[in-house]
Amino acid sequence: MKDSSPLVSIIIPVYNTGSSAKSLIKSLLKDSYKNLEIIAVDDGSTDDSLALLKSLSDPRLIIKSKENGGASSARNLGLSLSKGKYLLFIDSDDEVSPAFISRLVKEAEAPKVSLCVSGIRYKKLNKNLETLDGIKPFFKKKNESTKSLVLRSLLTDGRMYAVFNKIFQSKVIKSNSIRFDESLNFAEDTKFVLDYLKFAKGEIKFILEPLYIYNFGTETSTIKKSGKIWNNWQTSFKNLKQWVGKSPTLREKFLLLLIHCRWYVSYRRSKNV
Repeated sequence: MKDSSPLVSIIIPVYNTGSSAKSLIKSLLKDSYKNLEIIAVDDGSTDDSLALLKSLSDPRLIIKSKENGGASSARNLGLSLSKGKYLLFIDSDDEVSPAFISRLVKEAEAPKVSLCVSGIRYKKLNKNLETLDGIKPFFKKKNESTKSLVLRSLLTDGRMYAVFNKIFQSKVIKSNSIRFDESLNFAEDTKFVLDYLKFAKGEIKFILEPLYIYNFGTETSTIKKSGKIWNNWQTSFKNLKQWVGKSPTLREKFLLLLIHCRWYVSYRRSKNV
């Protein structure tokens, strides 16, 4: 019997994370949600990552290799190959709960929903610590604009910053030529989400469960260094202001000010890490 569930494309950039990527992909292939295409893009790994990926065999798995260009470049290649109704981006050294795909698809299929966001479980591997984010109730207030809702989320927690805990409509991305900015090595995820929200006209649905598992402590030195450069934070804030537009409301101006203050505190803390 033909699977009537929508095709979901999962894009996974891989760079020297072959063992964890293989483990992640094996778990996705065993997932109860079967109508998948998994696009693993080896971004010029210098170890055996590509060989480990090729050791997996499944008609739903697509493996591509390219010269090293960064995660944004790898994701963009995956986007160009994807055919699914929905798009997921998963980092190769992370994990997802067994309910991750099916819950996101279920909520995404609901009328008027254009973006679905799950909570995140942060696992600090080197200290065996766990924290949860994005699991507190978060609702649109009466007469609140989507911009204000997003700004409020950016101010209070981390659920809106990344792409990996979200499900996107492929038609919105492809019809508007939305891509990751390959010139950025900091907050490129956030810019992609904001670019998507420029064109996604429906509602944002929040799943108050930590369905995405982010393995904290596996980041590359490039990512660690990028957060210590104030100009990177300023560029990200400039992108946020451009998304809000030239005529922000008084509330939006206030939220932007608070976000700028919060980001400066985060920058100062990163300098001491």
